[in-house]
Amino acid sequence: MTLTDGTHTGGIALVERPDVSVVDMWGEIDIALRNEAGAALAGAFERDLPVVVDTSRVTFIDSAGVAFLVQLCRIGRDEGLKVTVHEPPDAVREVLRMLDLELTDGTGLTDGTGLTDGTGPAPSAQLHHVAH
Repeated sequence: MTLTDGTHTGGIALVERPDVSVVDMWGEIDIALRNEAGAALAGAFERDLPVVVDTSRVTFIDSAGVAFLVQLCRIGRDEGLKVTVHEPPDAVREVLRMLDLELTDGTGLTDGTGLTDGTGPAPSAQLHHVAH
């Protein structure tokens, strides 16, 4: 995909739930989505709620997409908010591993504790803080 072809094969959107902000990511996550990423990031942290990043439908992620994930995690940490990466597919897991952002179940990025069945966050779910 080029920046000028106008075709979007992926997306990033903020889903506002009463108790959590869900940053939904799907398809190919690349530099072409920078405006969507910026809007989702700003909206999520304006709400001052835990953030769940749903990457379960991501098929590809480039360095811009990874930078967006890292930025979400760092801002969440700086703001004292818990951030969870939900069900990262292999494409996302591999990139996170290469960056030493290993998925863990308590001290780092987590994979699934924030959402129950993929349709929304569990009201009593404990989201884990992302430590770098």
